[in-house]
Amino acid sequence: MKKASTATYLLLLVLIVGYVGAQVVTDCSDAPNEQTRQVCMRFRMMDKASREKFEREADSQLWPPSAPGSAEFQRPLPISPGHRGQAAYDPLDCMTLQCLCPFFNGRMIANDLCEMPNGEPLKMAYRKEYRLMTDDERFRFHSALQRMKQSGEYDQFSQIHKDNAQQSSAHSGPGFLGWHREYLKRLEIKLRLIDPSIALPFWDSVLDSYLPDPRDSILFTDLFAGTTDWNGFVTTGPFAYWRTLEGAHAIKRNIGQQGSLFSEHQINQVLEQSNVEYVLAYTVPVGGCPFPVNYGAIEYTHANIHLYIGGDLAPPLTSGNDPSLFFTHHTFVDRIWEDWRQLKQPRWVRETSFAPDMPQCSTPYHFSYSEMRPFPGLINRDGLSNAYTDQMYRYGPRPTCSREAPACGSKYLFCDWRGFPHCVAKVKLGGLCQGFEGLDACYNGQCYFGRCMQGPTPAPWRPPTPPPTPPPTRRPMVARPIVNFNRTIGGVSKLPVRQVAKATQNATPKPRVSKLVNSNTTGMTFNNCYNKNPCCDMWAQLDECTNNPKYMVSSCAVSCKGCIPSFAISGACKDKHVSCKQWKAEGQCTNAKGALLNFIIENCCETCSFGSFDKNLKCPKPKKKTGALNTVTNFSKKVATFFETNIRKLVA
Repeated sequence: MKKASTATYLLLLVLIVGYVGAQVVTDCSDAPNEQTRQVCMRFRMMDKASREKFEREADSQLWPPSAPGSAEFQRPLPISPGHRGQAAYDPLDCMTLQCLCPFFNGRMIANDLCEMPNGEPLKMAYRKEYRLMTDDERFRFHSALQRMKQSGEYDQFSQIHKDNAQQSSAHSGPGFLGWHREYLKRLEIKLRLIDPSIALPFWDSVLDSYLPDPRDSILFTDLFAGTTDWNGFVTTGPFAYWRTLEGAHAIKRNIGQQGSLFSEHQINQVLEQSNVEYVLAYTVPVGGCPFPVNYGAIEYTHANIHLYIGGDLAPPLTSGNDPSLFFTHHTFVDRIWEDWRQLKQPRWVRETSFAPDMPQCSTPYHFSYSEMRPFPGLINRDGLSNAYTDQMYRYGPRPTCSREAPACGSKYLFCDWRGFPHCVAKVKLGGLCQGFEGLDACYNGQCYFGRCMQGPTPAPWRPPTPPPTPPPTRRPMVARPIVNFNRTIGGVSKLPVRQVAKATQNATPKPRVSKLVNSNTTGMTFNNCYNKNPCCDMWAQLDECTNNPKYMVSSCAVSCKGCIPSFAISGACKDKHVSCKQWKAEGQCTNAKGALLNFIIENCCETCSFGSFDKNLKCPKPKKKTGALNTVTNFSKKVATFFETNIRKLVA
């Protein structure tokens, strides 16, 4: 009887799984509307390409040649001792301000603060809504992006998104949010190395969605994202005539032809989810996946904004060409995700809860323990870390208003206090303002007959002022004589205590001069050109740059002449990296492990006293490879472990 019950249960389970699999529609015909169906088809194309590549691709782990294959609000929270990113030779890998400190030429002082050369502390980035930034903050942000563009760094960074748009965890699955969180963090660090006061702003497109025609928003003016010509090319504003990766003379937009902006309903739909599978969502499951497609998932709704802007921003391969909209839009997406984490997940759950690894629901690239390509040493689960918002950045509030406080905190926004009060983006001159007559809806103008025209801007609506309340009657105070001890002590005149207090209250405070780095300052530069292993020179002499290029190009760039270092190449025992002294103070010279230990031996020879390292005796000789290059086997792992053990013995 028991066996019969078990068989019946298994049969029912098979039937249920088969039924669920049969319900998955792979042609996206069950999408609620045409624009969502287009997004779905694009996700399916990327998913198909990822699955095909994963099946073709061998294990791509790399092995060395020895193997055959506010001030308080912006103050960081404590981080666990073993957390990643507390020491890094590339600032983009940092996950703490202490790790970043040497790259800003700073020094650690009391209370775990990093003091920069100008005397200011290095703070966490404070991410505001784009329109809530001050004019100076916005100018600094635009200027830093322009500096990156001029140096070629921006195009290199945009290329990362293009190269990993389809065959990684960047799109079409649960890894989407974590991948872009890491990507945004890295851009923010690059911008802050130019100007430490900078933080990535977020674009709350709900503010623009309330307008009769969002294309008339103040966002699409020279103050923010710039304007386009008749052909859709961005020809004015901070990003005018930015050459794209594809060689076009300017960024292309086709605003408002399809798609839509975020709505408050869509955001609430995300925040109401209780299961992680519908936030870190399976956007393109195939037959057998027990989770149906969630067209309200944030990856779907965010894609509508890409379609709404159109042009370069529409397809993932070119969306990085448009910096002011791509990065501010994705920063808002990250903010929505963080709001959900804070609202629905206890702190300890946030770092562990990931959508189950199921090949019928997503490609293996999206599995929680799969590599987060192309970021070195990271897996998709690392994108869940609390350290992002504990150490690196915090979010400011979304713009809000009320009948009691009908101001949105920006001259570029106004409060529509009718019904449920909410903030709305102001309309540029000449734009449609129908329905907002009588409100201060026009930037530097007034709404006449549904159009924003030049004229005096009406004052923001204020609630009726209640009649003044008469002050309470107080018992009369009996005046007491003030004794004036007009004496001097050491030549200093002493005023009566009451006179001193009164003088202090009436004194005008001396204006504080900002010590922030000027927007024209050169800023910090970091040239990521280092050997990451003390044996690189010897291996290069043995022609490993040709025989084992996959490892050597990434780990021995100097020896293989893949880049030009900022230090002099010589055999002397000298420091080459800016973090050497801090690493010694942290005990890394003796306690570091793995890749960081190898890097310190090679690049912090003087500070850590590694002058006795004999490469000819300690470096393993390259072995002849058999089979596919860099294929991981149990033997190769043993060799790598043996190599690290020998290095550890040498240091000890």
